[in-house]
Amino acid sequence: MAARLLPQFPANEQQDIEAVFRQVGLAPQEFEISDVNGTSSRKVTVRRQRTGAESVYDAGPGTTWVEEFESDLECGLFGQISV
Repeated sequence: MAARLLPQFPANEQQDIEAVFRQVGLAPQEFEISDVNGTSSRKVTVRRQRTGAESVYDAGPGTTWVEEFESDLECGLFGQISV
């Protein structure tokens, strides 16, 4: 099970993540985003380099994990955002 970085994610997920970063005023370079496909599920790990805050999301069909990530950003899980 090799990990993939964000540039290797499906195009729709990359676009959704970029939109979230624009919305909250953060640079994608502040984060490490990777995933691992297991035998029955896919897990996406997001880590903000400056704060060290990290969360793991279940990433099934579609991009619902992006919505969970956005919610975590807005509630301050990854530290203060500029908006």
